[in-house]
Amino acid sequence: MTKAQVAVGVGTTNGGYLLLSDKSRRVWKKRGPFLRGESVNRLTYSRKGKKLYAATLTDGVFVSGDFGRTWKPINRGLHVRKVWTVAVNPKTPSTLYAGTHYGHLFRSKSGGESWEEVTGLHTAPKRNDWGIDWGFGTVGLCIHTVRIDSTNADRIYIVSSGGGPYRTDDAGATWSLLNRGVVERCPVGAKYDSPEIPREQNTGNLEQHLRDVHKCTHQLLISAQDHDLLYQQNHCGVYRSQDAGNQWEDISPSDSLRHGFSMSLVENGGRTIYTIPAFQGACKKHNSCVVGALAVYRNRNGEGWERLEAGLPKNAHTCVLRHAMAADHLSPSGVYFGTTTGEIFGTKDGGDSWSLMVRGIGRVQGISSLFQ
Repeated sequence: MTKAQVAVGVGTTNGGYLLLSDKSRRVWKKRGPFLRGESVNRLTYSRKGKKLYAATLTDGVFVSGDFGRTWKPINRGLHVRKVWTVAVNPKTPSTLYAGTHYGHLFRSKSGGESWEEVTGLHTAPKRNDWGIDWGFGTVGLCIHTVRIDSTNADRIYIVSSGGGPYRTDDAGATWSLLNRGVVERCPVGAKYDSPEIPREQNTGNLEQHLRDVHKCTHQLLISAQDHDLLYQQNHCGVYRSQDAGNQWEDISPSDSLRHGFSMSLVENGGRTIYTIPAFQGACKKHNSCVVGALAVYRNRNGEGWERLEAGLPKNAHTCVLRHAMAADHLSPSGVYFGTTTGEIFGTKDGGDSWSLMVRGIGRVQGISSLFQ
């Protein structure tokens, strides 16, 4: 076990890293890469269980009992080895959930020694509309996010890349689709001045676009202070729900800054949301990218959005993916994000200034604050 007070987990397409520091966060120690050759989507740490888990797109789930020094695969019963995320039950750390490619959810009650599929998801509303797999973007059909309510472990949220967010209140036996208030408003076409989809790709009609694209949620967060309060970032924008996802309201930065992937929530003495729009500048070659100045957007206590760019590059061509942003547990909180071009940036003053922490590590798939 490390003696570091802050640990940031980094998943890349060629292994994982740990960034370790004390509470001053002035000097960072980089450990890794480990799991070389594996495409690591996300790292998850169980403080109660003292285990570090790696979700990989190449060979399922790995576990480390010595904070990343050694690893072993734990895949018995995990019939889909393309794994996007692992979530740990906060009250019972031996219970894990794994979201995988092709829209499957698996559960382990033995710390990953064996897995079984959560078959109740097969009959979730509009489950058949997900299809089998699809090629739009780079993700395809998968369950990329699993969130467990820390006050009620039977309440679990998932996000299907092809179907949007769902909630179960009975540990996976039945599910509710949570899309009311999102698909009703679409910032494409003549009504909004939004670069949501490059014009040459926006050839379908609005109804098809809503059905096939804007149900695709990229990130879902639960407030640690109010467990009915949720946030999501999707193709359509940034949305908030105050009733556990039953209804959503649009709180996007602007009509031209909607589509994005990553999001982080900080609740130290208030409530602050961070997001990085996927379209910044004009890029005709890629569906989602930053061209030019890279910026983070911040909303403090619902008082409007601020553009944050101090310390960030002015000439960038990159993207920040759905799990590539996280905040630590300190006060003031540190916020960290990684790019597809292999840089990690961080702030310890709420985003007023940013600094480059690491470069040259390859495409960053996920950033995790491990001691949350």
